[in-house]
Amino acid sequence: MIRKAILAGLLLTLALSFIQAQDVYSLGPADTETIYPSDTRIFPCKWRKKKTAPAISGIHLQEISRTNQALEIALNKYPVTLLEKNLKKIYIVSTMRFFNLDYGGTYFRKNVYITNNGIENGYTQKYIEGTFHHEFSSILLIRHKKHFDVKAWHKANPEGFNYGKGGLEALKTENASVELDSSLFHMGFLSRYSLASVEEDFNCYAEYLFLSDHAFWKAWDEHEAIRAKTNIIIAFFSSLNPVFSFVYFKDI
Repeated sequence: MIRKAILAGLLLTLALSFIQAQDVYSLGPADTETIYPSDTRIFPCKWRKKKTAPAISGIHLQEISRTNQALEIALNKYPVTLLEKNLKKIYIVSTMRFFNLDYGGTYFRKNVYITNNGIENGYTQKYIEGTFHHEFSSILLIRHKKHFDVKAWHKANPEGFNYGKGGLEALKTENASVELDSSLFHMGFLSRYSLASVEEDFNCYAEYLFLSDHAFWKAWDEHEAIRAKTNIIIAFFSSLNPVFSFVYFKDI
């Protein structure tokens, strides 16, 4: 009886920690609703199919504060009006799977989904912030695609280059890393994942621009192809708000 009572108490404590982890927070200059859910109802109905097979695990309670700190930094890099018009909710989970593949982040309409499976597993502050910029840039690209010079982007690529079949197919291979890959810099690509599609290429540039990553700016100094794409993406962001100048990104 005592052992059962202790076990029940431990299970209740664990359950409560995940119940609390579904709290809602208002973050950043636009008080963006940030949610820590525990089931797949956060996804649109068309994603909750047998073929897609969505699955998530709720974040651990001790990770909430650290995640919120990273998101505050990320969100404060955008003007409040841009956030209000283009971002509705941020969902944070520990793990997320579709098609039996692990996803680090995704988006739908004006919602962003991000994973944080603990700093001990590589989910650092930089990872959390970078993933937000990566996914939010897709929302901005889709909603404001007329401001993106896709022809100039393709022209900046090596002659004869063709992108892959998208992010989902890249996740099935060894080309899913968004880590900077210096072997690709001379061609104007930042990572293996950049090769998947124009969108993923664009996302990787947005991620490292908003992080103002030192290694990215070193690559910018050394490679004309990276400078060309950087000019295109900064032109896109500055069309959304003039605060997004070259100087802004250099000093961010």
